[in-house]
Amino acid sequence: MARFALSTAATALLLASRSIASSTPHLLHRQAAGATGNSANSSSPYLEEISDFLDAASDELWKVNRAIHENPELGYKEYKAHDLLTYFLEGRDGWNVTRSTHGIETAFAAVFKGSGDGPVVSFNAEYDALQNLGHACGHNLIATVGLGGAIAAAEVMRAHKLPGTIILFGTPAEESLGGKVKMLEAGVFRDHKIDVSLMAHPTVGGGDSPYALTQSTDRLDLEYYGKPAHAAAAPYQGVNAQDALVLAYSALSMLRQQSLATDMVHGVITSGGTSINVIPDKSKASFQIRSASDTDLKPWTERLLKCFEAGALATGAELNLTMRPYGYSNHRTNEVLAKSYARHFASLSSNETLPDPDLDKLRAPGGSTDQGNISWEFPSIHPFFGIYNEDGSMPSGAPHTAPFEVAAGSKRAHNKAIQTAKSLAGIAVDVLTVDGMLKEIKVEFERTVKTQSRQRGVRATLTA
Repeated sequence: MARFALSTAATALLLASRSIASSTPHLLHRQAAGATGNSANSSSPYLEEISDFLDAASDELWKVNRAIHENPELGYKEYKAHDLLTYFLEGRDGWNVTRSTHGIETAFAAVFKGSGDGPVVSFNAEYDALQNLGHACGHNLIATVGLGGAIAAAEVMRAHKLPGTIILFGTPAEESLGGKVKMLEAGVFRDHKIDVSLMAHPTVGGGDSPYALTQSTDRLDLEYYGKPAHAAAAPYQGVNAQDALVLAYSALSMLRQQSLATDMVHGVITSGGTSINVIPDKSKASFQIRSASDTDLKPWTERLLKCFEAGALATGAELNLTMRPYGYSNHRTNEVLAKSYARHFASLSSNETLPDPDLDKLRAPGGSTDQGNISWEFPSIHPFFGIYNEDGSMPSGAPHTAPFEVAAGSKRAHNKAIQTAKSLAGIAVDVLTVDGMLKEIKVEFERTVKTQSRQRGVRATLTA
């Protein structure tokens, strides 16, 4: 049984999406001169073909983009986006699509195999939205980049009979619920034997960069349990759970003065007392903690736990603390992939430039993504691409704000997503065709990434 009813417009969109399969591949039947054994430092002989293909596909991809943007869905509930993207790919020759892969309902894997064995290049599409803000993180654009990049790379493979495999993974629930981490644990990426992982994320205009400098993060849920009592007649008989939480919150605020700029904590109180004349016997809060890396996150977490414990010790309340599963690691950008992206960006952009890479990598990390966890298992790139409002003005808010949601739904932002998809497709074809590039990528990966294990699902109870 269908999980949702499609509107007439949505049905037309899905049917129209099928037409691209037959209307655009002819663009790619020009032979690329000097395509075999080209240098990793040269301009790709396939980039013009990729660009032509995506220019022709842009209108159909715009329909997909708009459908996702106008139908925001929360993590693990992205049924419409999942079905739209998989339906689109099922209508294209050569794509083998697995819906709800590995038992994750709104995840999918779409595989295109070339003329023989070769590198396995994967793209990730995100499509979950934010509570009350819709696509204020631009995941509709991320899905567009992933979908566009994957089908463009596949068409180059088809036209030139290149060996290798292109995979588009549908990765749900990036917003704090760790869809990619869950997929990692389920073996999705290893079962497909991927060699590299590609995706890109929007940011405010002017923020273009091949480097995703993100933070490691964990989320904690707190519950304090006290004892109710009449607030006027016998307050001394009670144990105030609300006071315990207020004390802990105050301790966190004071701790910030002695913390590193990259050590962050932010949270919300979700429950306190319910009656002003009763000593509250239960309070609840959720906090997110961030640091520059997994290594830095551990001591920062230990300092924060002391603040939570202090609230319990001072009031006599009981603390129940749960660390949510699927914490995020900081992202490690593969330098070989970054250089490939920069070359294609420069070739495609006439009025935008990337910052100096050495200076760019010195900026402070910010934000977190579950692509970070991917980057510790496989060579990865997660470029940022800057978007503007339809009139060319800068969005008045960064991601996770209402103004950014408006910008993310604009045709101008879509056009930037198409340009970014071209660059990612260029990387993919480089990996497939440039002699020695994959080996160089893996050497760089082994040099910079060491295996790390992280403890999840920790539950601690402290009783004063």
